[in-house]
Amino acid sequence: MNRYQYTDLTIEVLDEPTYKFDSADNNFNYSKLHFGDGAKEYPTSKHGIKIYKDDQIIESCIIIGSGGATGVYQNSSLIDNDRLLICCCDTVFSLTLPDLDSQWKTQADQATCFQIFKYQDDYIVHGELQVTKLDKDGNKKWEFGGADIFVSIDNEEEFRIDSDGILLTDFAKTKYKIDFDGKLIWDTFKK
Repeated sequence: MNRYQYTDLTIEVLDEPTYKFDSADNNFNYSKLHFGDGAKEYPTSKHGIKIYKDDQIIESCIIIGSGGATGVYQNSSLIDNDRLLICCCDTVFSLTLPDLDSQWKTQADQATCFQIFKYQDDYIVHGELQVTKLDKDGNKKWEFGGADIFVSIDNEEEFRIDSDGILLTDFAKTKYKIDFDGKLIWDTFKK
């Protein structure tokens, strides 16, 4: 679960794997639902958001995505001024605060969006197949893909933002450095 303080409110972002759309048996009934493309037909991941004021829930919503499964992790969501950005499956959702209305949603990876980071006035998304830079309105500024997926099974760091660029390691252990315009600076790919 991710927890944020926003003005005098507490915001919780949590996994809701057992939530079923249109079911009376859910543990909690969210006041709003936001769906990614294809998620009504093929729901994969569900992330709930609850906003508290003085320990009382004043607003809530659930995001239901389709595509590669995601969880709620340290960098899978962030607060930027009056918006909450959250990765769910292949899509990044931007919700207004505190009412949790949908501002925009953008498919930022063909499979799965793992992490989102604010960089200047934009957002950098670490996806399974690519790294994507989105502007504040959810428009793609660039995408970068490697020879393999940006996932590690041996706890090697596969994504890091440094002061002079982004360091990436793919599943085959090829390393890349790209600049903040998505251009390759160097790689260790052997042809």
